[in-house]
Amino acid sequence: MKLSPRLRTVAALAGTGESVIDVGTDHGYLPVFFVRNGLFRRVAASDINRGPLESARASARRDGVEDRIGFFLSDGLTAVPEQFDTVVIAGMGGETMVDIITNCPWISSARLILQPQSKVPELEKCLDGLGFACGRAVLAEDAGKLYLAFEARAGEGGFDPARALLEGRDRLLKGCAERELARIRRALDGMEKGGADPEERERMRGRIQRLLEIIKEASTWQN
Repeated sequence: MKLSPRLRTVAALAGTGESVIDVGTDHGYLPVFFVRNGLFRRVAASDINRGPLESARASARRDGVEDRIGFFLSDGLTAVPEQFDTVVIAGMGGETMVDIITNCPWISSARLILQPQSKVPELEKCLDGLGFACGRAVLAEDAGKLYLAFEARAGEGGFDPARALLEGRDRLLKGCAERELARIRRALDGMEKGGADPEERERMRGRIQRLLEIIKEASTWQN
């Protein structure tokens, strides 16, 4: 099975371990990949909808590994009866990830591999509040789009994927930060013309300042 660049990045961050569950598995490509490559002893997949979960079963069946993957019809992890060392959540909005994480009683003991599609600041704030620290972070380019994926586990130091990207000298970081800077500046301009909430505007100015710092630091080792 050939994974897309986005999923290859997620799989690389997941690495190896004792047990893993792919939440919101969709077609089940990641669990099949984990089993086929012998990366985890115990592998599972969950999805809130029966259709995607059956698609995941079909993927596993085609690869001859259906009996080696646990399948759970579950809203996040709420109906999953087991705990897992590694939890992968990829391709969802950050707000949905926040719901999944905050509704799992054993989540603080797990290593999380996350690839949010939106609302990244809200997800970061949630993880920071729960006492997670950011391990590795990677940017992936897939079909002309950039995707952020990162590892979270309980620890001190605050949750800061941007710092992890800087320390890892991610080659896509500077360009990504420049794009985000332009987007936020446009949004702030619209807010100021429309008289948006002063606190929200101040928050946006803080994000602009942080992005300028990231671009400046990345420029010292990247042209």
